[in-house]
Amino acid sequence: MTTPQHHIIKETSDSVSRLLQEEFKRSGYKRVHIVDEAPKPEAVEGKLPAVSVYLYQVSLDSEGVDGHVHSELVQRELEDGSIEELRRRRRIWVRLDYLISTWAQTPEDEQLLLGLAIRAIMDNPSVARERLRGDAFEEDFDLFLVLSTRLDEGTLARFWGSLGQPIRPAIQAWTAIPIVPEKMEPFTRVKERALAFRDLNEPTQDSEDGPVREVLSRRDLELAGGGEPE
Repeated sequence: MTTPQHHIIKETSDSVSRLLQEEFKRSGYKRVHIVDEAPKPEAVEGKLPAVSVYLYQVSLDSEGVDGHVHSELVQRELEDGSIEELRRRRRIWVRLDYLISTWAQTPEDEQLLLGLAIRAIMDNPSVARERLRGDAFEEDFDLFLVLSTRLDEGTLARFWGSLGQPIRPAIQAWTAIPIVPEKMEPFTRVKERALAFRDLNEPTQDSEDGPVREVLSRRDLELAGGGEPE
């Protein structure tokens, strides 16, 4: 059963976690647990070694926002084989920021896992659709992963302080995904267009309800021009 499109945030997080898990196993770390909660001791207790993939920020992607485009067209095939065109509000691109931290028995192991996480993202700048988890992605969608510059020391201190932890080494990575509106309305293309004119010198016709600006003499013009009016 196909999942609704709004599951895409969850399925993106699942896909990033699975990517790291596969890279760890390929490098011989087969017992690394992936934790998607906030990186604090109670979340990783009894799961060492562990890697926390924490979605800490969701925001509109400034590069994917275009104020001049409001809607987009969608084609849907009907049961009789015909194509129906629908219009919906333009999709919104959302940026997901992840904080990735490693937890192990020793700082050395934590640093080894952190290096592997960095390499996994470098080796997989885009993840093809067939490697993504879930059905919320479109068939031709590729998930791009980008390493972010480090957070400033003040921000890091406040973040780890809110968890009651000293500052730990961690990396940030982000991606962007579309949220597609569900509501759509029929769209009909203009197939024919006619032009008409009236003589401003001709009188208007009055009705019982008052003057009506009804055209007494109207001539259809062909779009191509050159045809004689009937």
